[in-house]
Amino acid sequence: MAFDDANILIFTGKDCARFLDGLSSNKIDFQSNSVIDTLVLSNSAKIIAQLHLFKLNDMLISISICEDFTALKNFLNSKILSQEVIINDVSELNHVDIVYDEAINNEPVISLNEVTIVTINNSYAFEMYSKKMIRKSLDGSVESFTDWRVDNLIPWHGYEVLSNRNPYQCGLNYQVHENKGCFSGQEILTRMRTREKGMYQLTSQSNDSIDLSKVSTKGSEKSLILQKI
Repeated sequence: MAFDDANILIFTGKDCARFLDGLSSNKIDFQSNSVIDTLVLSNSAKIIAQLHLFKLNDMLISISICEDFTALKNFLNSKILSQEVIINDVSELNHVDIVYDEAINNEPVISLNEVTIVTINNSYAFEMYSKKMIRKSLDGSVESFTDWRVDNLIPWHGYEVLSNRNPYQCGLNYQVHENKGCFSGQEILTRMRTREKGMYQLTSQSNDSIDLSKVSTKGSEKSLILQKI
């Protein structure tokens, strides 16, 4: 399925990994061919953007998803200061497609026939390739992707993941490293975690058994709902 809401940023310079680690809710510690799912948060721990980070050809690349991409770029550039970091936006040069409900590659990042395939959390994948190439034949739909997300408990931007929520309110707990150094919003999330207050879990339930006005994603037979723990 085409996914035109994704943006692609390339980070270069000797300080780029440290720069991203200082801003990210998850720990940025790359091992070979890994993909790191993380969040950039405001001081109030609200979600500015979700980043899927990986290394390719000595570059750090982010598939970035957010409500305001210009605001994200401005925020990142404001934090560079004296660090050796260059950020290039190549979103307009590349297609991004989502591959779901198919076998997952063993390698998190592979390049095949000028297409880079990035697997997210052993669940689905993004395919990135130049707009100089003809867009691949796509047979997915929003409806089928939605039902797949519901079945697999996948939170998504514009549904569970909103800019007025923090990670613990939308099912992205695994993207917050509990023992990481300082990052924006860390103190708020630590208090929530230690006091066990304001935490939610994402569940899938039959449409016949729930109040549909409270669901975050409505599927054809089941829906996603965020419930307080």
